[in-house]
Amino acid sequence: MATERFAPAVREAVGKALAAARSKPGDAEAAGKLGMVLHAHRQYSAAAACYRRAESMQPRERRWPYYLGLVEVEQGNSRAAEAALRRALDAGVAYRPAQLRLAELVREEGRLKEAQAIYDKILSADAGSAAAHYGMGQIRAAQGDAAGAAEALRKACELHPAYGAAHFALAHACRRLGEAGQAKVHLALYEKHKLAAPPAGDELLAEVRALSAATTDYLRQAADLEAEGNIEEALALHLKALDADPDVQQAHVNLISLYARLAKPAEAEAHYRRAVELNPNLFEGHYNYGVLLFGQKKRREAKAAFERAVQINPQYAEAQHNLGYMLEMEGKLDLAVEWYRKALANKPEHRLARFHLGRILVNRRQYAEAIEHFQKTVKPHGGSHQLGCSSRPGAGRLSGRRGGHRYRSQQDPGIRRGHQLCDQSDGGVRRQFWRHPDAPRHPRSGLWDQHRPGRVEDSRNQRFRSATERLPDLQYQRL
Repeated sequence: MATERFAPAVREAVGKALAAARSKPGDAEAAGKLGMVLHAHRQYSAAAACYRRAESMQPRERRWPYYLGLVEVEQGNSRAAEAALRRALDAGVAYRPAQLRLAELVREEGRLKEAQAIYDKILSADAGSAAAHYGMGQIRAAQGDAAGAAEALRKACELHPAYGAAHFALAHACRRLGEAGQAKVHLALYEKHKLAAPPAGDELLAEVRALSAATTDYLRQAADLEAEGNIEEALALHLKALDADPDVQQAHVNLISLYARLAKPAEAEAHYRRAVELNPNLFEGHYNYGVLLFGQKKRREAKAAFERAVQINPQYAEAQHNLGYMLEMEGKLDLAVEWYRKALANKPEHRLARFHLGRILVNRRQYAEAIEHFQKTVKPHGGSHQLGCSSRPGAGRLSGRRGGHRYRSQQDPGIRRGHQLCDQSDGGVRRQFWRHPDAPRHPRSGLWDQHRPGRVEDSRNQRFRSATERLPDLQYQRL
């Protein structure tokens, strides 16, 4: 086996397993272990050969056909994968992850009744399997039973509220049932949790992944853990990656975020410094450092970090949005508008940039354009997060002082529609800036004085400053 092209740590791990297998040619464990090491480093064809050999020597051991089924799936050999998974289930006590994988494989082949029987078997033993309820919902949807699909998918979401795929499927089922409001709710939850899923509980696959010496695999596993909210475990895998290779730039970038979220700013800053030493042009590193500084209320330094990120990558919409947001906080609305427009030019689906731009436009009474932006914020956007380079900076809410008179919006349909759309875009923002209590008022009615535009302009900076006393939380890039 040619291992020269492998990274040093991977070459060493594969070499040890290969030497052990050669020294014990009749040992199923040695052959299987070599397969697991190859599997961990995505050498699927070679791993399959090892698993077949191990199974031939140890036919009642469920691990080898199960692992074989997994690598056959990776190679697109669905029939071979199905046969191997069935052998794994016949070899002993039913292994739940094997049942779920077999059911999914059969369902994707279009054999819905067979898949349903497998899911029924799983649920009879464990009614709390969110993945099985999700699979059942998919089958019912394919059979045209929207009500049955919604019932199963709701159960999946109840069991695991952060189940992105289940929320997406449930939104489609709700649409088919005419439940537009519920569909919007679940599409929003899908946007929030699109990478999250219930823990697989696959102890056998975990044993394979634990054998990986490749830093990319550590980072991939860490991204999965971070999506599930397991920040400490994700951090531990990053440190393991750095043990294998101390100069992995992306690991240092990600650790800025992970340590900051664990309230360890000193460690976060240390990894930022190391990332910059390795590569001063890592725009994601400057971005994460800016978010860290912003959380510490070091606004000037945070702004400089975001500016550096944009200088390196002029198309970095997330950093452009954050610069606009900070300028908005300073009352520099013309500059904020420029940055929001730049962010949208580079990333038209950036909903927060549209929302914040829309609020400034409302304040300026440019209602038609504001409504256009608000409409786009209430439409969920498809696509997937790219690992290591996408972020959603900010909860995006500005808290202002409560109270004050409402502008008589019923006199202007444009204002009324803007108010409705703004509420849909962010339920926590129910009083727009143009209705702030320190806006100029008519001396008798207390309504906003439309006839004194000069004072409206003069007071705008103060209104925006008073509305942004509480720093919102900016979010780090996804791992």
